[in-house]
Amino acid sequence: MNRRSIPALVLLLAAFAGLFVVGRDTIASPAPVFSSPAGTWMPSVTDTGSLTGSWFCPGIPATGEDGVGGSVVISNRESEQLEGRFMVMSPEGLEVEQGFTVGPWSQSTIDVDAFVTTSFASVVVEIDGGRGFVEQIANHPAGDSVAPCAGETSNEWYLADGFTAGGSIETLILTNPYDDLVLTDLAFATESGSSEPNAFQGFPVPAKSVKVIPIAELGNRDEPIIAASITTRGGRLVVGRAQHFTGGGRLGYDVSLAAPALRDQWWFADGERGAGITETFSIYNPTDGDVEVDVYFLGLPLEFDGGDFAPINVPARQVVMFKPFEGAADDTNTTNTDNNTNTDNTDPNTDPEFFAARVPNGRHSVVFSTLAQPTIVVERVLTRPVGGSFVTSVVQGAPPRPDGFVANRWHIGIGPSVPTENALIVYNVDNEQATITIEAVGPGGPTAIPSLTDIPLGPGAVITIDLTTDDALDQELIVNSSNRVFIERSLARGGNLPGRSGSWAVPASNT
Repeated sequence: MNRRSIPALVLLLAAFAGLFVVGRDTIASPAPVFSSPAGTWMPSVTDTGSLTGSWFCPGIPATGEDGVGGSVVISNRESEQLEGRFMVMSPEGLEVEQGFTVGPWSQSTIDVDAFVTTSFASVVVEIDGGRGFVEQIANHPAGDSVAPCAGETSNEWYLADGFTAGGSIETLILTNPYDDLVLTDLAFATESGSSEPNAFQGFPVPAKSVKVIPIAELGNRDEPIIAASITTRGGRLVVGRAQHFTGGGRLGYDVSLAAPALRDQWWFADGERGAGITETFSIYNPTDGDVEVDVYFLGLPLEFDGGDFAPINVPARQVVMFKPFEGAADDTNTTNTDNNTNTDNTDPNTDPEFFAARVPNGRHSVVFSTLAQPTIVVERVLTRPVGGSFVTSVVQGAPPRPDGFVANRWHIGIGPSVPTENALIVYNVDNEQATITIEAVGPGGPTAIPSLTDIPLGPGAVITIDLTTDDALDQELIVNSSNRVFIERSLARGGNLPGRSGSWAVPASNT
């Protein structure tokens, strides 16, 4: 089988599974309650109207310290005025609830630390008519971090990557936006095994409040990997994570959502091999059975294989750190000449030169798949050298929708404010040529940016796109593709800080 057909096969199998579920189950009308669940996909923009649409922002630092704060950005994708309400919650409870309006084809910003001073605050935004979408930005002296807000709550949340080495600070942020108390059970996995601390069994999250849990308080200090699962005994939550990297090979700051469900596929548009770059994947299996995970490196020149790696075994309730290029020579790109087989009987997953022969220096995309039941969560840790130092960015993989759908239109509410090279990383899922056109959303609606129109994207290829023209800065952007694509953004960390922070754009749903 041609390796470029592998992603299509993976998605096709997922689509068949989705069709089976749809054909088997009876569709029931959901009760019209506040923020009824939208399904276990990633945050997405829908073109289907509804009475209300709710967005849950996972946690914004609001300590009042110099350089610490954050905001929530509401983007109106319509020619009519948008109306809604928002709530700001803290560990002390509900701090403020008030209405808002957003003009046609414009944005509105909620300055969170103007309402509350606390370690972390969470925001819930309800939009009448369901149109629009919401993202958050967390500001910190170690760098700004952008993330889409969740379009749903869940009774389970998972995080594959956690890190407290070198004095780094890992914080879980649990938000209960509802009127009833929610009891939760927390479980963790480190290099030494799994644990379920008694203090976090039946752990209460009061109504309309935020619980902040510093991981170090659990005794997990100087840990290079900590995965976590949070499940409720009844009710639903939103879970976020803040990471302040201060050593142990990582530097930077990140606030992002946990995964609201386990999946059988996790995709990454961005990846890079090169001098001084460390690329690591944390694979977490919180289930009771062992799992074998396949990995494919994508978007490569035809002379490189990108596959033929032994499955990665992830034991039950454990987390595995997958380091494909650790120890490989970054300046050597020799193609494999043995018909893409490992003839020396070396375990490919412990032989970095075996990976190096199949994945060249430069950009690549990656997919992890179990081709089985949803059992894993995967996060990528990229540490790149910059300005005599280095910067770390952590991004959770993107799943296709349960029916196998992958978007060909993606929205960006928070984009670059300064000219930024390689600001978007786009992977073409399909095995045919594509074109990319980027629109800027102005007072008259979306308008194609002339210099960013009909950008060629090869079959199964990955490209980066510069956002450097004035009409691509400080405004909402829409990325349209003739094919299905995955799109990550790579934004400056703010201020005079070097390096980038990674995050996903927001896909458009066709339902």
